[in-house]
Amino acid sequence: MIKQTSRGFTLIEIMVVVAIIAILAVIAMPRFAGLMDKSKESTTVGMLTSLRSALNIYYGDNTNFPGDDLASLTSNGRYIANIPMTKLPGTPHMDSSAISVGASTAAALTDSGGWAYVNDPESHYYGTIFVNCSHLDRNGNPWYSR
Repeated sequence: MIKQTSRGFTLIEIMVVVAIIAILAVIAMPRFAGLMDKSKESTTVGMLTSLRSALNIYYGDNTNFPGDDLASLTSNGRYIANIPMTKLPGTPHMDSSAISVGASTAAALTDSGGWAYVNDPESHYYGTIFVNCSHLDRNGNPWYSR
């Protein structure tokens, strides 16, 4: 008579495979988190570029920058449909589309997230929009310096 043996994996073999998968997961997770932060930073920089382009088009049409909180950019969707949100990784105020308005860069920067806009025609920075955050990006530069 021929003896039949069941075929399968031993407990040791399964444990080795699980250990290898766990090691690979531990290596991959920090890289994935870094990619998410990089993606958020790139999104914010792209939205800042869109806002600056809308401001330049507005200036071309009106020969001055908006004197309000940028509501004139979104009225009728002529320059931009809506004010985009900032996506700042690792800050307490990650996602915001709020606009802080001031007569100077220092007055507009409240570090509350969103955007900061200088609307005073007498200011050297008139018509400047920047990220309203003093935290550092992944390159070590403050966000408002972009």
